[in-house]
Amino acid sequence: MPNTPNGSAAPAQLKLNLRPDTAELEPLALAVEAFGADRDWSPALIMQINLVLEEIIVNTIDYGYPDGRAGQIEVVLEADATAIHIQIEDDADAFDPFAEAPRPDIAAVLADRPIGGLGVHLVRHYMDVCAYRRAPGRNLISLVKRLPSPASAA
Repeated sequence: MPNTPNGSAAPAQLKLNLRPDTAELEPLALAVEAFGADRDWSPALIMQINLVLEEIIVNTIDYGYPDGRAGQIEVVLEADATAIHIQIEDDADAFDPFAEAPRPDIAAVLADRPIGGLGVHLVRHYMDVCAYRRAPGRNLISLVKRLPSPASAA
């Protein structure tokens, strides 16, 4: 990996453009697996990142493109030794998954729980930062997963 002027490793980047179609989830997962494997991420970390991306992308498709129209979803992952930064940008209807999704009562009996909300709960659980903003005609989701320092991982 190239070094930046201060001597630290430059972040690696994965950028994908997806159609609002669940058929795009498998190629996305494969790309994340390869990207993570190149960075020596654990299988558990790769699974978490893929789960988070799947939940966000499926919500984007279901709520942002309810009419099935064409569109574009851009996913960018940047990783360095300290964190994974994920940016998801789309041209869908305005939809803030973090504000609009109530936190599920995971202590409730399964039969008593309403359907939905668990996916965003998992995103919040696995990510250290979850943010949404609306730019003109665009939804922008920013996620951050902090990585343990090499000293604490040993």
